[in-house]
Amino acid sequence: MHATRASTGLLFVLVAIAVGGVLKLTVAILLPLVIALLLSFVLSPLVEWMVRLHIPRVVAIILVILLFLGFGFLLGMVLYSSVHTLVRVWPAYQVKLTGLINQLIQSMNISAPILSRLDLTRGFGTLAVSFFGSFVGFLAGLIMVIVFLLFILLEKPFLRTKLHDAIQGPRTETVYKILGHINNQVGRYLTIKFIVSLVTGILVWVCFGFAKLDFAFIWGVLAFLFNFVPSIGSIAIGVASFVFAIVQFYPNWNPVIAVGLTMLAIQNVIGNIIEPKLQGDNLNLSPVIILFSLLLWGWLWGVMGMFLSVPLTVALKIIFEHVPGLEFVGVLMGTGSERHRPPKRKDELQPDGT
Repeated sequence: MHATRASTGLLFVLVAIAVGGVLKLTVAILLPLVIALLLSFVLSPLVEWMVRLHIPRVVAIILVILLFLGFGFLLGMVLYSSVHTLVRVWPAYQVKLTGLINQLIQSMNISAPILSRLDLTRGFGTLAVSFFGSFVGFLAGLIMVIVFLLFILLEKPFLRTKLHDAIQGPRTETVYKILGHINNQVGRYLTIKFIVSLVTGILVWVCFGFAKLDFAFIWGVLAFLFNFVPSIGSIAIGVASFVFAIVQFYPNWNPVIAVGLTMLAIQNVIGNIIEPKLQGDNLNLSPVIILFSLLLWGWLWGVMGMFLSVPLTVALKIIFEHVPGLEFVGVLMGTGSERHRPPKRKDELQPDGT
């Protein structure tokens, strides 16, 4: 018995390594497909709502995709214009940043000519070129995402019939139950996360605008995007905005403190109070697992993998919970709270029945 379990465990480790290698090598194909699947969870309810209004499914799908593309196009154009302006005025910020670093070095009694070997303009230029190169690559990948999304939404009504024909017997309902559970959990998570992130981005944009922080819209967009990255996303954008405020407003500390407190208040109220109440404990994911998944998917698929880490891990957890022999993996990935613990077996009950 113990030998069988050890063999099963080793086989699971080998399979996991092999799957990780495949995911790493096929990122160019799998990543657009995964993004399209996750988008289908969010956009499918809107398509079904249009179908109930007696709009043909094909027309409803095209309208939803066009709405999604229109929103992304407007956002991209405004963001592109803002980034272009930032690149143009960066030399002025470089002068301020260089002066601040010089003052810091002098206050620490360091006489080494560190800044003489530091070319911030070249570094920022390289970063800007890399950003625009990534943006072009993103547009190319977006076409694949839209194609995948179109066919996924078209085939969704026939999924149950196809599963019934492909997997005959009691396993059909089990597979469909797994897919339905993933659809509900991931769809709910992404929908709530999108709304919460959008509200966060708008609040950051408006508040930073009142604080006269330059490029408030860019900070709002970044707050919206990085809110999808668990834990470190909000911290990273908060630190970056605070440093930028120091560069812009120094030696006037009042607006710097205002920017820092504003970001801290928004992230704490929305991230620690509002979002947990909306999400609840439905995901049932351990914080350690969330952090590990963030690092793992980030290593496999880069920045986009970090954005997708939570929904992908939720899907894996649901699959583990329904695969015989791997239920323990799903349990270990959970929070361990009483609400999600399975009922005790009869042989585990105490003499008093508890």
